[in-house]
Parts: sequence; C-alpha cells; structure tokens
Amino acid sequence: MNSLSIAKINFFVETLKFAVEMFLPSSENPLKNTILDGFMLPSKYMLGSSIKILLLFTTAFCPAFRLVFYAIYYLPNCDYTTKESTFDCIHTVLDVIILSLEIMLVLFGLNFDYFRKFISSIESLSVENDSLAIRTIKRNRRLSSLILAISFIGNNILCSIYTFATNTNIGIFEPALLITNEVCITFGFFFLLNMTCNICVFLQAAFNQINSQIAALNGTTKQMFNSFDEIRDLRQKYSYAVRSAQNADKLLRYFVTIFYIEYFSFNIMNIVRFFGPTTKMEPFWLYAMLFQTVQLIILTYNLVSVNNLSRQGLEDLYEFSFKLNSLHLYHENDIFIARMALSDVGFTFANLFTINNSFITSMFTLSLTIIIALASFIYR
Repeated sequence: MNSLSIAKINFFVETLKFAVEMFLPSSENPLKNTILDGFMLPSKYMLGSSIKILLLFTTAFCPAFRLVFYAIYYLPNCDYTTKESTFDCIHTVLDVIILSLEIMLVLFGLNFDYFRKFISSIESLSVENDSLAIRTIKRNRRLSSLILAISFIGNNILCSIYTFATNTNIGIFEPALLITNEVCITFGFFFLLNMTCNICVFLQAAFNQINSQIAALNGTTKQMFNSFDEIRDLRQKYSYAVRSAQNADKLLRYFVTIFYIEYFSFNIMNIVRFFGPTTKMEPFWLYAMLFQTVQLIILTYNLVSVNNLSRQGLEDLYEFSFKLNSLHLYHENDIFIARMALSDVGFTFANLFTINNSFITSMFTLSLTIIIALASFIYR
C-alpha cells in the first residue's frame, strides 16, 4: 500500500471521527457528564440529533397518526343534539387540540440551543466541586424518575385496557396499533417531563449552594471589613444561576404550558362527567386521574421549588447588612438584595405567569369554578 493510499485512509478516519463528534458529541467535563447522565438517553446522544429524531417520532408523527384516526372514526360521528352528547364531542375536540399543540411544540417550540446555553451557564457555578450537592442531585433525580416511571407504566396499562375494551368492533389490529401509538406518545411526553424535573433539580442545587454561602457569610460573628469580593462573587454566581433558569425556561416553557393545559382541561371534563345522572366513578378514570395527578405533583413541586429557592437568601442578606461598615459594602449588598427581591426567577406559563405558589392556587380555584359552572349548566 503506497503512501497516497495511507494518507487517504487517515483522512477518511479523521473525517469520520469529526462527523461522529458533531452528531454524537461526548463530554469530558465532569459536571457536564453529571448533567447529561440524568436523562433517559445516554449522555453522548443528548447534544446530538438523536434527541430531535426521538421527539419528532414520538411527539409529532405519532400524534399526527392519532389525529387521522380521530378524523376518520370519531369526529364524523359527533352528536350535537343534546348537552350531554355535545359535551362528549367537546372532549374529543379537546383531545384533537392537545395533540395539535404537541405537534406544534416539537416543530416550533423546542430549541435545544437553549439546552446548551443552560449547560454552559450552570458549569460556571462549579457545582461539581460540592460533593454533597452532587449526591443530592443524583438522589433527587433517581427519586423523581422512579415515581414518574411508575406513573408512566401504570397509565399505559390503563390506556391499553381501555383501548381494547372500547374498540372491539374494529378488530384486533387497529386497537393494537392504537396502543402502540399511545405508548410512543406518552413516552415522548415522559421524556420531556423527566427532562424538566432533572433540570429543576440542578437549578435547585445551584440556588441551594448560593443560599448556603450567603448563610455562612451572615453567620460570622465579627464585622465585615473585607467582604467586597465575597459579596461580588455571590452576586456573579446568582447571575449565572438566574441565567441558567432563564435558558431552561426558554427551552421548556411551552411544554410546561401544554402539560398544565392538558391536565386541567381533561380532568375538568372528567370530573364534570361524574356529576351526570347516569355516570359513576369508574376505576379506570379514577386511576388515570391518580397517575396524572402524581405527575402534576412531581413537576409542580420541582418548578415551584426553583422559584422559592431563588429568594430564600433574602433574609440572610438583610441581616448581613447590619455587619457592614462601609458604603461600598452597603451598596454591593443592596444591589444583591434588589436583584434577588425583584427577579421573578423560574419557569413560566407561556411566558405570561411565573409558576409559583400563587399560580398553582389560582389554577385550582379557576378549575373548581369551571367545574361547578359546567356541571350546573349541563345537568341542571
């Protein structure tokens, strides 16, 4: 083999390595490995094109197939002669709307450049140097993933039983295809839900680390004469944490919005059905609502915790101001207090409302009002 052939082979090998690194990038940073290892795909696939292909299939193609099925079998048979039958048709139309929103989410609402920016911002906090924080992150991720996996499996079992029971008139192949389609859709949904919770766990660890350092600074008994650098360093870390939260919100805000719309709309419809004169609390609907509520609790707890932890250090900063004896230190501390008090950090509902304790209370109050109004109108 001549030298020209060897050079061609070497060039081909280097080109192949470059292509693999582009589409399946590896991570040598320990913190980046810790972040990417928490998801359902291997870490080397998380920053490549594989995640996009997975979501396109599970959250775009499969919902589109379900929409075609509804257009053929359900929508043409809708009956609008009575309030009860119209209400059932609205339930089907609502399902069509949610599926359409999921398709739009994958096609236009997910920009994984923000995921890379989130990783870049969170790396600046040096969380990997805190072994306790890393252990807490791994423990909380395993716990939330386990609970979500149980609800995912249970929900799919219920959907399989219900699909076979309600579609016996169209043979065996069609229900089996519908079940496979539903499993794929819920898997894509489960992947994004797990991803959101994992990102929240990392943000919680970042704000916890900053709050602990603020508390340690406030815990000193002597007056602070040389704390300018410490306060500025904490301000910078807080800025990195806020930037990380903003990038995570830009990545997942529309998924979070669709999740809350789907949960509250479907459960409002199901609860209203229970008020009907001929409707009873079937175990299927009860267990389905239970599994969905578990997912809601896990997601909401993580989202609200990010918002709460972002302001937890305010009291320590205020108490710390009594130990300062320099205008420069006062000014630096006041800037930090103002930033923490005025920054509404966390995930948002369609970039309209920050998801915090007040938002959740308002959603449940609004849902209860709608349930009472619909039940009174339909079944009076």
